[in-house]
Amino acid sequence: MTPSRTDLARRAVAKAAEVRDRFDIPPPAAVNVLDLCGERFSPAITVRFKDISMEGVYLREDRAEIWLGLRPLTRRVFNCAHELGHHVFGHGSTLDELQADDAAERPFNPDEFLVNTFAAYLLMPRLAVASAFTTRGWKAEKATPEQCFIVSCSLGVGYETLATHLVYGLNLVTGTRSQALLRTRLPAIRQGILGSHAPERLTVIDYRHTVSAVDTEVGTGLLLPAGMEVEDPKLATPLDTPRGRLFQIERPGVTRAYSVDGKWAVMVRAMPHQYVGLARYRHLAREDGDDE
Repeated sequence: MTPSRTDLARRAVAKAAEVRDRFDIPPPAAVNVLDLCGERFSPAITVRFKDISMEGVYLREDRAEIWLGLRPLTRRVFNCAHELGHHVFGHGSTLDELQADDAAERPFNPDEFLVNTFAAYLLMPRLAVASAFTTRGWKAEKATPEQCFIVSCSLGVGYETLATHLVYGLNLVTGTRSQALLRTRLPAIRQGILGSHAPERLTVIDYRHTVSAVDTEVGTGLLLPAGMEVEDPKLATPLDTPRGRLFQIERPGVTRAYSVDGKWAVMVRAMPHQYVGLARYRHLAREDGDDE
């Protein structure tokens, strides 16, 4: 007998909480699943960014591997959590086909539903989502698209991923407000925040960010609070805007962004756009003259 969606969801939520507890991830905190796989699991799970026409691949071997296809960074993050779900539930090797954003819903697959739900609650558990809104003085139930976008950046997930989770997973947003979240597109949100300065890819990081390191890509704009500086100016070009200081990421590497009063800082780890290679090497700096 096929388990019901409710039973599968309960298993997935419990397993996500178990993994977070196992690695002492505080309930309100975001989690970097790429680091979790490669640095916290024992034996480590090798994560590779691959030029493949797949969402992701899980290889169940003596040393498990996760392969992530060429997708936007936040999609890769969710796909990594999805493939990790196959690992923690003891599934065999799995190929997850590339799926367009507007693709028709696929036939119900219990294992895929299980690991998708696991991924959502590993990255976006109820307490972490509620805390991300509350600490900013917002209510998840009344979230605007811009607020949802800022919280999605804080959690390291995509805007549409969080919006869908708020509406269908957590059931926190309903009615016309849910329609607004689901219908609003990123270009409109970016334009609303930065107007003519809005880059094609944008991440907003504020003082309430709960992860000590921000993963980003070359070509992405990183909007930080006003007055922020970076220790390695070669990595990012700053532009002051009414909404904060916008840093355009110019090259791979790791740098520290800090407030001039010394009271707050965050590590910024930039990888090449559409990076291919081992995840643990994704932020290695390149010297002048290196091939891109």
